[in-house]
Amino acid sequence: MKIFGLVASLILSFSTFSQKSYYFSDPLPSVDRKVETVDKKWFGKYTSNKDSRSYEINEKGVFIISTSISSMGRASIRESSKYDVHNGYIFGIVEGDSLPCVLDNDRYFFGIRNKDILIGIGSQNILGRVNNNGSQYVVNMYENGNYVPIYLQFERGNLTIKYFEYETDSGIFDFIAEQKSIETEFQELIILTPSEDEYMRLYEKGIYDFPLTLTKGL
Repeated sequence: MKIFGLVASLILSFSTFSQKSYYFSDPLPSVDRKVETVDKKWFGKYTSNKDSRSYEINEKGVFIISTSISSMGRASIRESSKYDVHNGYIFGIVEGDSLPCVLDNDRYFFGIRNKDILIGIGSQNILGRVNNNGSQYVVNMYENGNYVPIYLQFERGNLTIKYFEYETDSGIFDFIAEQKSIETEFQELIILTPSEDEYMRLYEKGIYDFPLTLTKGL
């Protein structure tokens, strides 16, 4: 199992190609609202036909499940006592289990299931509960001592994920009283420390976009 950390060039890259990049010094919406996982009524697996990844949520946290494609040469399998192929399945890749495989140009291709920790033991990301009925949360993605938020909303069997997004030099963060600027070689980093009220104002202004909706139990 891998720990899912923030990679700015991947799913959270929407805001990084600018002269200014904004981060939060503390988890949102506040430290007092920190939780280990979402409410039990939302436990389950969520999938979408628009994304190859799925999300699994249980009492241990929030996990991203994906499949990576790998391959092995037919000669390597034939010469090894560890691997074997029978009836479209390859044995020896995963201990105690087999994987479906396809032969193409003398190589067997197969998918390896990855389960990455978004929220849970071993991850530095922090989950914050937004509202009292437990339908809205913020995943605070840890990066070099600061955080980038991802918004989660549960409703009628659906999970909607929205990513931190803003227009460069829009002034949307100007009202936050506590913030500091750090100059780097390529960009200016703005570290925000909003109060809970200031965070709710940011939410109302619309700092989340690029929604992805997944359905429970598909």
